[in-house]
Amino acid sequence: KNVYMKYDYAKFLKSNDQFEKSIKYYTEILNEIDKDHPLYPKSTDGRGVAYERIGKWEKAEKDLLSSLKAKPDQAYVINYLAYSWIEKGIKIDKSLKMLEKANRLEMNDPFIIDSLGWALFKLEKYEESKYFLQQAVRLMPGDPIVNDHYGDVLWKNGNQIQARYYWNYVLNLEKAEDELKQTIEQKLIKGL
Repeated sequence: KNVYMKYDYAKFLKSNDQFEKSIKYYTEILNEIDKDHPLYPKSTDGRGVAYERIGKWEKAEKDLLSSLKAKPDQAYVINYLAYSWIEKGIKIDKSLKMLEKANRLEMNDPFIIDSLGWALFKLEKYEESKYFLQQAVRLMPGDPIVNDHYGDVLWKNGNQIQARYYWNYVLNLEKAEDELKQTIEQKLIKGL
């Protein structure tokens, strides 16, 4: 197999939640190519995502940073890394700057807009956060996480009735995972 076929296969495996297998192929690719090869940023990104999904954060972070070092203007890699940091409660100020850059690179991308709003939320800039999270909800009205985030920011801005509306809406979304539903049920009882 040539390196491009191997990359396609690794990407296929990752897309089908076969993360450990995909890591094996991404690693083979990275052992065969130089850092200036066009597949280097893609392979480090792909392997980084796979590592993150199996809970190997240090390796994931290293790969995502390598991908961005090789090709700094990858909006989706920036988003993935920055959002991961935000979820871990680390490097939130740095994440915000990175997400502002990603938003400039990919205007109107709902995932990036949600991440940007979520970074502002974590920094307790609730008015600014509400602006971005509202945009994300408009662009992805059926996404459970985006609606949950919007409910949270509504609550923090004193709009508890509207927050409960969005949280209830998430409970009825088929795509909402059980863990998220349990968290939301607690929010409906106790608030934030």
